[in-house]
Amino acid sequence: MAANSASDTRDRGQVTRLLASPIAWLWITVAALFLLLTLPLAVPIGPMYWDTYIYLDAAQRIRMGQIPSLDFSTPVGALGYYLFTWGLDLFPRAQPLLLVQWSQLAVTAPLMTLVLLDMAGRNRTTAFALLIPFLVFAAFPANAQFFHSYPGLDGFGIYNRQTSLLLYVLTAGLVFMRGGPRFALFCALAMLALFLTKITGFLVGGLIGLGAVLAGRMSIGNLVLAALAFLLPLAAIELGTGMISAYVRDILDLIAMNQDALLPRFLTVASGKLDVLLPAGLLLLVMIWADLNYASEQRRFFDRSFCWFGVSLIGGTILETQNTGSQEFIFIWPVLLMAYDRLPDVIDRTKIAFLVLAAFCTVPTMSKIAHKTLRSIAVAPTYVEPDTPLLRNMQQVSARPDVMERAILLEQHYATQGAAYIDLANKGQLPSWQLYSELDYQVYWVISADILVKALLKFEADNQIRLESLMTLDFVNPFPWILDRDTTRKIQIGADPFRTVRQVAPEALEAVRATDGVLRPKCPITTGRRMLEERYAPALAGRQVVAIDDCWDLLLRPGILKSQ
Repeated sequence: MAANSASDTRDRGQVTRLLASPIAWLWITVAALFLLLTLPLAVPIGPMYWDTYIYLDAAQRIRMGQIPSLDFSTPVGALGYYLFTWGLDLFPRAQPLLLVQWSQLAVTAPLMTLVLLDMAGRNRTTAFALLIPFLVFAAFPANAQFFHSYPGLDGFGIYNRQTSLLLYVLTAGLVFMRGGPRFALFCALAMLALFLTKITGFLVGGLIGLGAVLAGRMSIGNLVLAALAFLLPLAAIELGTGMISAYVRDILDLIAMNQDALLPRFLTVASGKLDVLLPAGLLLLVMIWADLNYASEQRRFFDRSFCWFGVSLIGGTILETQNTGSQEFIFIWPVLLMAYDRLPDVIDRTKIAFLVLAAFCTVPTMSKIAHKTLRSIAVAPTYVEPDTPLLRNMQQVSARPDVMERAILLEQHYATQGAAYIDLANKGQLPSWQLYSELDYQVYWVISADILVKALLKFEADNQIRLESLMTLDFVNPFPWILDRDTTRKIQIGADPFRTVRQVAPEALEAVRATDGVLRPKCPITTGRRMLEERYAPALAGRQVVAIDDCWDLLLRPGILKSQ
């Protein structure tokens, strides 16, 4: 009996220690999310959800031996695409949006573990205060901005969310980790992940890292070690593939195409994130006041709380000029935890002001993200899924029954009322003001894609041919992935004629000419679709046009069909 009692006590002690460990909770959550990826879940479709299909396009290209930035142009770094591709191999039934969101944990969870290892023994409460927001931002596929009133998960701005989360982890490490080789390795890995995810995030991470160096958080020796650990993998990738220099060229081309929009974007950030920036500005003044009047320790200028906070706000503003809604300014959270810990207990009024303003800076963003996700989970059982069995994982979305009913009707409506939409396109207008944010259009696109796949397979069977390479004159092209075909090389994925496909290189035109089938959507005709066709027009001349469906044309490479 005594032995059993001692064993029970040990077991209870182990459970208690496990529940008190932030690292244990981190990996329990990761394991639970990965378990969900083994299930064929469907999620409520959200505004601009079709951004998710870019990852399916990239995954198929990578599987066909293409290298990002070398064989196809990308708006961001390759890391997210490779993580998704590897994740799809591990979880073939995974819901695509959830896989994109959670595959990044393969990078962020180990980095966050290093932060928690360094600080859990010193301050477990602060460790949990860092961990809980991290898990919310990592797990919930939602942005802070609203583009539709109905529930739905955000399939757009994904790489912006990934960038913000990496900056959260980097800032947490810079603020709370102690110096040493492990800290240097952490910084190198976090900066490497930022560089390979989004160059803007890398620049912002460099700005915050520079502040940390000036604050005395990193010795020269550790700085050199971090620089080497960062550069060596990049050099190896460049020597092995040439991808890094090609990636930099892609980014420079994008900057050249969009430089005229930079100043208006600062104004957009200031207006769109006023709920964060206004209390943050007041909080910055409170921090300066506290430092001038109550600072009890001598610190370097850049190690003062208001300097850390000011740098993070500047970095967040720069980052958001290149975002279209994401989890904005989430990386100020670790700085606020550090600043609060530094306030002496005796200054009650200053602490109250700090807590109130800090809550205004952080709670709205976190509550919006949590509310959108939990609301979508709550309504999901009442939603219906489209009958699109040929689309594989792409069909794992759902919508309200009335939205689904309308989406089904749109196919015939667009096909019979095309003249009205051509008239709008002629005047530079979309069918509706926010067409791509409307849930019925996003569901309709899925239904239309399934109809196209059926029509294309029937056309191939009737003519005893197989189109080995496919391209779409639309924003996204998941059809090579759906049908396991090759994809046109040297072109941009996520084809936006207003931002990413303003000019087409000669090698891209040559690759389009060599493509077996080019798919042209007609329901509805839009300015973007029309402009894409104009961009690629020199490579489309002479193709045989086959209307394989009321809403889709197939532009065949000369010589594909046998003589009629």
